[in-house]
Amino acid sequence: MAKNIDCCGTSNGEADRDLAFLPNCWSDDVRMGFLLADFRSRNVNPESYDSKLRFWKDLVAAYCLFQGSSVVSLIRLKNAFRRKSIAPQCLMTVFDEMLMNGELLPKDQFLESSSSSGFGMKWAFEKIRRKMKGISESEEFVVQTVAEKHSQMIQRTVECDGLFDKLINYTKLVKIVEQSSNIVEEGIRPALKLLEKARRLTMDNVASGKQLHKVIKFFQPTVDAHPVAYIERCIYELEQCELDLNQNITKTEQAIAEIMMQVHAHIQEGHKQSAKSLLKKKRILESIVQSKINSLENLQQLLSRMHETQQNISILEAFKLGSNVLKKTFADSGLNIHSVENTLQEMRDVLEENNEVQNLISTVTVNDSDDLDLEQELGSLINMKFKENKVSIENDPQDATITNQINDFDAEILKRLEALKVNNIGLHSPLTS
Repeated sequence: MAKNIDCCGTSNGEADRDLAFLPNCWSDDVRMGFLLADFRSRNVNPESYDSKLRFWKDLVAAYCLFQGSSVVSLIRLKNAFRRKSIAPQCLMTVFDEMLMNGELLPKDQFLESSSSSGFGMKWAFEKIRRKMKGISESEEFVVQTVAEKHSQMIQRTVECDGLFDKLINYTKLVKIVEQSSNIVEEGIRPALKLLEKARRLTMDNVASGKQLHKVIKFFQPTVDAHPVAYIERCIYELEQCELDLNQNITKTEQAIAEIMMQVHAHIQEGHKQSAKSLLKKKRILESIVQSKINSLENLQQLLSRMHETQQNISILEAFKLGSNVLKKTFADSGLNIHSVENTLQEMRDVLEENNEVQNLISTVTVNDSDDLDLEQELGSLINMKFKENKVSIENDPQDATITNQINDFDAEILKRLEALKVNNIGLHSPLTS
């Protein structure tokens, strides 16, 4: 149960720790006089109204986190936020606003499964009743944001302690969470309910002997919650038997130790018969202890086999999952033996066709008869031009400039003729592939 705090404005010792969640303005009489008073109409000053509402929402959340519980009620908060004997008059409006926005939910509705018979009708009736008669000061509600933060803290604790995919006794879980955080049992239940709705855990009841145990199984973030398997129930029952046997053996061994102390005392006092009677009782207990130890060893072997079987089941499920994924991949992509063979054969055919095309291209010969005719005609024209130039020189032998130009022209013509002969030889040589 969350502790109640009288926020009277004291500032020493234990009170300082109790007031750690309060804002700095809590010591300002003028400011707090306004904040503790009831709300005026929002139409008068919307900005002031929203600011005051936000102040109280934040303060309620801070109080819940400090207390370790997301569960609140009007009477509890009035006592917690009492300042100099003055209780806040505005909390009813704060609750109404938070209920309307879904930031506050009735505790019973929050913890009850939505699949319960008559769930919707029941809470619709409660909503109408609350609207007509107002909120009862003793009615308990859950602050949604605080429950969410607590659920995140519990998940981190489970991860750090390596408790994923294991059945955990609810009582044991409460002790683990209380040791690792300030969350109390009252705050643990709403947080677990949120995780259950988010499919992060499964809660169930498992019979162990004549007792019914409430157990919880947390799942990895990548896995959706699913019902507890039969083999998991069996393993849990055997583990409880193992625990009970260990406790019984420990108690019996302690009883034997006490008997031996009594035997020594009787021997010192000279009560041999009493000492002898106690020794008989000790032997009986030792026999019982040995029998229980044998049973414990057999039980531990059985548990080891069952854990191995559970691991094999997990491996087999992984194999099945992988096989189904591969089948789906093959089906979606059309990948199979026939399609691969057809593709490879098509590739062979294309490569063979490409080789044939290359071979055909490499065997093509160039018909150079036309080029030879053109060369012969060009040679004739060059000879004619040469003769004309020679006659012109003979008619005017004094023109040295013309002579030099002719000599240069002759040299250029000879060079081009040599080049034509080389090209001609190249045209007649066979093409190599």
